[in-house]
Amino acid sequence: MTIYEAIKETIKEAMKARDQKTLDFARVVKAELDRKGDGKPLPDAEAVKVLKALKEIALEQGNAFEAEFLDRFLPKEMSEEEIEAWIRENLDLSQFKTPLAAIGVVTKALGPRAPGEKVRRVIERLTS
Repeated sequence: MTIYEAIKETIKEAMKARDQKTLDFARVVKAELDRKGDGKPLPDAEAVKVLKALKEIALEQGNAFEAEFLDRFLPKEMSEEEIEAWIRENLDLSQFKTPLAAIGVVTKALGPRAPGEKVRRVIERLTS
C-alpha cells in the first residue's frame, strides 16, 4: 500500500471511529499530497518529501499530534551503521572521482530511508 493509499484509508477509519482530530489532519495531508501531485497520487518518494516538510512545520509549531501522525507514514530512516554496512557491501568508493560522488548512488539505491546528509557523514567518516 502506498503512502497516499494509507492516508486515504486512515480518513475512512477516522470517519468510522468518529475521530474528528485525526480526520481533519488526515484530510489536510491528503489535500497537500493532491496539490503536489496535481490531482494524481504521488509516488512514495515524493510523498515522503511532503510529509517531512509537514512534520518539520508541526515540530516548529509544537504540535506533537501532527508530528506523531506523520511519523506513522514516514519510512524509518536507516542508522549510520546500517548505511555504512550497505556501502561496504555494495560499493567500491575508489571507483568514483571523489568519494562524495557516491552520495547520489547511495541515496538513489536506498531511497528516503537514507537521507543525503546522513549518507554524506558516513562517506566522510569512511574516507577520512
